Amino acid sequence: MGQGGPYRPKSLILISLWIDHRAALQYDWHQAWGGPLDLKTLSLHEAWPMCREILKDRSSHSFAALAGWSFIPDPADKYIHAANQGAAKHRRLTPAWERPDKLLGPEHAAARPAPKRDERLRGRLKARLGLHD
Repeated sequence: MGQGGPYRPKSLILISLWIDHRAALQYDWHQAWGGPLDLKTLSLHEAWPMCREILKDRSSHSFAALAGWSFIPDPADKYIHAANQGAAKHRRLTPAWERPDKLLGPEHAAARPAPKRDERLRGRLKARLGLHD
């Protein structure tokens, strides 16, 4: 996370947060900088270093949104998970905060396998519609 590709500017992370997770970004921005983020008055060149500082905090709402966490763990959650992992010699469990939240909807649920297609019916439909490959 936070790693821009060779041709992808890291400030696109800020744009992604603005479009997809605006409430989390505004909450963190207000907590860190004392006011709301307004991209009309603050350029991306100026806003990205400030956003990067917010993302360094693993307990920020923006970090949790980008990581896909269902909630933000407090230190007690992390300690309990670490203790359980130490006690379980061979089993490694995914922490509860990294599991998808089932209440958010199907786009956040675990990926389902694609349904099988009936190629015979698909061919008949294409012929009826006049579609050719």
